[in-house]
Amino acid sequence: MSETTSAEKCTQPVQTWFDSFCFVQRLEDPKSHSIWQKRAIVTIITLSAFTAPFASCILFPSFATLVDFFHTTETKVALTTTVFLLGLAIAPLWWSTLSQEYGRRPVLVASFLISTAAVIVCAVSNSLSLIIVFRLVEALGCSSAQSVGAGVISDIYISTERGSALGWFYLGTLIGPLIAPIIGGALQVWLGWRSNLDFMAIFTFSAAMLTMLCLPETLVKTAEGQQEEQRPWYKTVKRDALAPLPKLQLLLVPSIAYVSICFASLYCFNTTLPYAYSAPPYNFSAIEIGLCYISNCLGYAIGSILGGKLSDAKLRQYQLTHNGELRPVERIKTVWYGVGFVPAGLLIYGWLVEHKVFWVAPLVGAFLFGLGLMLVTI
Repeated sequence: MSETTSAEKCTQPVQTWFDSFCFVQRLEDPKSHSIWQKRAIVTIITLSAFTAPFASCILFPSFATLVDFFHTTETKVALTTTVFLLGLAIAPLWWSTLSQEYGRRPVLVASFLISTAAVIVCAVSNSLSLIIVFRLVEALGCSSAQSVGAGVISDIYISTERGSALGWFYLGTLIGPLIAPIIGGALQVWLGWRSNLDFMAIFTFSAAMLTMLCLPETLVKTAEGQQEEQRPWYKTVKRDALAPLPKLQLLLVPSIAYVSICFASLYCFNTTLPYAYSAPPYNFSAIEIGLCYISNCLGYAIGSILGGKLSDAKLRQYQLTHNGELRPVERIKTVWYGVGFVPAGLLIYGWLVEHKVFWVAPLVGAFLFGLGLMLVTI
């Protein structure tokens, strides 16, 4: 069934009171937004998706300071990031389901307000245990854009245009871990470690307000989806609670499992770099450690743009040679362009750091890793 036919079977969206807060009108067919409106939507959703990875890494340059402040161990301080990543991994399964039922905007705004409240608690807390708990809550909230954002892009773009849009979207999610340590290191030096959390509270709340005021609802429910709204509330709660569980089976799909391992490697890399470069012979400061992340960011940027264009080109090529037929799975063939860069980059980085080679050399491996990660993701 073509996308046009599917759109025609959708009912006209009803303007809700929540839609009245948005400056951009909700359309019956989200794909009919102008090119500039689509670009604005992608920009907003990319900024929202940027928030969670950014927040996960902003405390990296402050780890040594937190160890001294709370008189604790490096392992316990690292839990502030470990639990954040746990929330970042689990929560999107539920947010994506809820966004299909209740809309993209309400889910994004509500989840980001939850995250804002949680990070405020972290900023004023004098207990490391309390910070760890609410870092988890913060992640549960701001992780919504990770999954909902891809849905928004699917709502507004046809299949042959999604690759490039997703390239920019994923660039936002991957550039966050780079920029965060740079900003976090500067704030740590100038204003102290709590300023990192203050900054995140302002940033997350701003993202929530930007979404509410400038991001139109893009979900258009089918008649079948509207009929499901008539079910009893307790059945709805049960459905929403259990719906994501079958999705865990997707981890058994080799291509998905491979990308999951690559992303796990990304966060292992991000977590270990501060310890590697703060130790002899490098002895880098918090700001200098943050600047080291520029290397993999360059890889993300190049890989994101290149990967999106290669993905769209592969799909269009298949369409031209098969009488206009669309087969989205063709995109996966572009993964092979980046498969070799991921392990090669990590091996180069790890081996050179272990042997304490001049500080620039390991970052070449970080660049190759970042390039490969984006090519296998898009």
